[in-house]
Amino acid sequence: MKKGLSAGRVQSVAVKMIIEREREIENFKPEEYWSIEADFLKDKDTFEGAFYGINGKKRELANKEEVDEVLGSLKGKEFTIDKVNKRERKRNPSQPFTTSSLQQEAARKLNFRARKTMMVAQQLYEGIDLGKKQGITGLITYMRTDSTRISESAKKESASYIEENFGKEYLGTYKKGKNAEGAQDAHEAIRPTSIYRDPKSLKSILSRDQYRLYKLIWDRFAASQMAPAVMDTMTVHLVNQGVEFRASGSKVKFKGFMKVYIEGRDDNKKEEDKLLPDLEEGMVIKAEEIRPNQHFTQPPPRYTEARLVKTMEEQGLGRPSTYAPTLDTIQRRGYVTLDNKRFVPTELGEIVTDLLSEFFPEIIDVDFTVKMENDLDSIEEGKTQWIQIIGGFYEGFDKRLKKADEEMEKIEIKDEPAGIDCENCGHEMVYKMGRYGKFLACSNFPECRNTKPILKEIGVKCPKCKEGNVVERKSKKRRTFYGCDRYPECDFISWDKPIARPCPKCDSLLVEKKSKKGTQIQCTNCDYKEETQN
Repeated sequence: MKKGLSAGRVQSVAVKMIIEREREIENFKPEEYWSIEADFLKDKDTFEGAFYGINGKKRELANKEEVDEVLGSLKGKEFTIDKVNKRERKRNPSQPFTTSSLQQEAARKLNFRARKTMMVAQQLYEGIDLGKKQGITGLITYMRTDSTRISESAKKESASYIEENFGKEYLGTYKKGKNAEGAQDAHEAIRPTSIYRDPKSLKSILSRDQYRLYKLIWDRFAASQMAPAVMDTMTVHLVNQGVEFRASGSKVKFKGFMKVYIEGRDDNKKEEDKLLPDLEEGMVIKAEEIRPNQHFTQPPPRYTEARLVKTMEEQGLGRPSTYAPTLDTIQRRGYVTLDNKRFVPTELGEIVTDLLSEFFPEIIDVDFTVKMENDLDSIEEGKTQWIQIIGGFYEGFDKRLKKADEEMEKIEIKDEPAGIDCENCGHEMVYKMGRYGKFLACSNFPECRNTKPILKEIGVKCPKCKEGNVVERKSKKRRTFYGCDRYPECDFISWDKPIARPCPKCDSLLVEKKSKKGTQIQCTNCDYKEETQN
């Protein structure tokens, strides 16, 4: 009973969150803002600074007129260093993995879907055959947990390993992090069952996916038991006629846990030392170049699996065991799809959610759902009688159910004319809704069973036949690739997105190559490359 009530509610709320985010994006109105950056030169060293404010007060720049006003008040390009702040800063390691944080980090670093992460983690938990001496051995602790707690024996073992392999100075004092509100703390954090089984020693035994996930879990746990990193930071205030620019830099003084692991970021940016030259108060520094830059605010991003899991956890929705099944179910039922690894609601999802909002608003209300989760936990722990909770819920639900049965219209997504004729029988083609979204079908069904995928053109002529257009397609595993719309007459395909302009070096096809560092435009024939864009 608990599983059914809880899962259904969380799925409905998850779909609602995705739809609300999509509507935020649709209704978003970008706002203009500006920044001013400068390249400063000290001897032969160049460093970058940014406009901060005037006469010590921070100022935002809303338009070009305000930028021109600031630039007009500068006298020459020489700035005096008004203040230099140097300090030492400690950075603590991340806590060991919970189910949620493991799914998020596996998405960032390994490109794993939530379902795949849990499947591979299950294999590591159930055990891997390590040979005659050790037999089938579980490599990690239970992977459905919301706790960051670590057993005393694991702490002692990790301390011995760290001292032996890194040195005493790398030993940390582990402090249990604060669990998320509503966390049950029934199991330890996700960690290796023995830190002495390092990933390198198991690489030949594990599959590629098992090794990568095990290494991620091992690295995170080992780092959590190590000393903080120590950073030297420096902030410099540069002033010209009261106009203040600031430059910041930092470098790692002692790596500590960073020798093993650094938590990933959603923007995929890597952390690097940003060094400043030796600067002192009173020095006069020349700005080689001052650049005003126009920007526009961006809409909130669509949810990735990792970001949706994180938001659900923050709001107290679901439990460690429900995150992956929830994301899987709402996709299988056709309420949402993944586009470029981000959730997009389908027409069916929007219709169902709007009807639920009208007739069963409490089912997709976050606060009500969280309260019901807590009430069900209370029943499970024997603190509350189930008949009291279910009775209170069912009284109002029964009335709404009867009203919905009488007034709710049957959901029917009507076929839409596509404006083209079927090449087999001449009848009009229509858009239909299927398991994987919309597709083209002949209106003369079932006499004519002609169907086609809806092809998305990318504005590039086919480089092979020169007649067709390159369109976006989906493989059986829902992976995006690109091919000619004249298939099967032309068999051109590419996993990388083609670019409309030719290579300036050899006139061949340019494509977008995606990696963790960003997107880079490359030639398919020669060594021509363009700068990577994040």
